[in-house]
Amino acid sequence: MGLLSYIDTMEQQGPGLLARAEQYCAEGAHPEESHPGNFYEWCKKYNFSKVALLQHDETHFFITKSIGFDAESIALSYSSKDFWEGTLVTNGSWQSFTQGTTEIGSFNQFFSEQMLSMISKLHFIKLDDCILLIVQEEESASLPDINIVKKELIQLVYVPTENTNTLALEEAIKKGLTISSANLYFLSIKSAVSTAIKDVPFPDEKAKGKMTDIIYAHIEEICKTLFQTPNCTQLGNNGEIKIVFFSKDEIDEQLLQFHITQTLADMVGKDATSGIVLLMAGICSNIKGTMTFLQQG
Repeated sequence: MGLLSYIDTMEQQGPGLLARAEQYCAEGAHPEESHPGNFYEWCKKYNFSKVALLQHDETHFFITKSIGFDAESIALSYSSKDFWEGTLVTNGSWQSFTQGTTEIGSFNQFFSEQMLSMISKLHFIKLDDCILLIVQEEESASLPDINIVKKELIQLVYVPTENTNTLALEEAIKKGLTISSANLYFLSIKSAVSTAIKDVPFPDEKAKGKMTDIIYAHIEEICKTLFQTPNCTQLGNNGEIKIVFFSKDEIDEQLLQFHITQTLADMVGKDATSGIVLLMAGICSNIKGTMTFLQQG
């Protein structure tokens, strides 16, 4: 869910998200201070290998951003607000649960079998409108200072960064066109995601659609690590990711698809990777045409 949509939703409830943002800023998170960047940069700073941010609508919490979570676990996160408000009773402090104890059992429902086998401990920070979840895989690991993490988490959730995506894309394409013409691709992930979450018991089609879109966005973030600048990716419609790839050499498309499917195997599962399809859309030699490809629906 985008920040503006999230604000619109929350403004219809209680004191509203903006009022809470003002409250949190008064408590120590000030917009003029150095912003921690986006969620993924922030996780890298702390070497979080498996971490998720859960936010909510009127009735449910669900993962909106994560690193190291597979598609099934992201989908399984769709859960009632009542559960989290009754389970994580303390706001603004670490709440930890160890594998093998009775207390952690209620969280197992939110993880795929693959992820469950990796969990040593679960650590949570709960604020009014979000939950940070860290999966600890090793028995001995230290957590960062709660006051610093809470302050930065507040900034990530409540203080938006300037959106410079269009300008960044144009600059990347301009640089890429000095290497070669832009090779334009569609990456279809719809079938793979459908297979990955086929056993998730969604309460209704609306919930399934919401979580499917969130998983698409997660996969596009992973693709960004494969196609680094000046190459570009953009999430399209109906389970498609648009890719702009620059190369002086002839592109081996079968090898390219192999690298993509290998990278996404942990996300969707090996059995589902056969549903990932890379399609050539064309070649473009100018910024305007390439931007049109990326931005059109």
